[in-house]
Amino acid sequence: MCRSIHAPLLLVLIVCLMNGSNFAYDPSESSLSFEPEPHVDINVLFVSFYNGMAPNNPNVNLFYNNQKDGVYLSPGKGFSKLDNLNGRKSVVMYWNGNCASFFAYDPSAEGNHQKIYWLIKEDGIYHSWDNSSWQKRKSWTFNRC
Repeated sequence: MCRSIHAPLLLVLIVCLMNGSNFAYDPSESSLSFEPEPHVDINVLFVSFYNGMAPNNPNVNLFYNNQKDGVYLSPGKGFSKLDNLNGRKSVVMYWNGNCASFFAYDPSAEGNHQKIYWLIKEDGIYHSWDNSSWQKRKSWTFNRC
């Protein structure tokens, strides 16, 4: 009985291998298009915070958009958040007896930018849309948040 099952299976396998081109996928023959539309709006906000302070500095305690549990960022570490684009996103940071409070995302200030980068340094908080050109947006204040 085993021979009777194996012989037809072997024959089917040989036919498949000989006509392999018939089973290959050719994207040019496909009627389905998987090309993304060039102007698709994905309403997702990416916000990134990076602690760019010297290694001997204390951690920064970051509270994103009224979260009750903060994120501790040691020097050289980052934190990223995906969020929706509706409304402002607030941040409060505490570092070495200082604090900074600001909007990490404000639709009226960010325009159409959906990627926002923040660099945390000893002299303040810097903003960028491309993670390379930085503009100081906020200075640390001593216990005044």
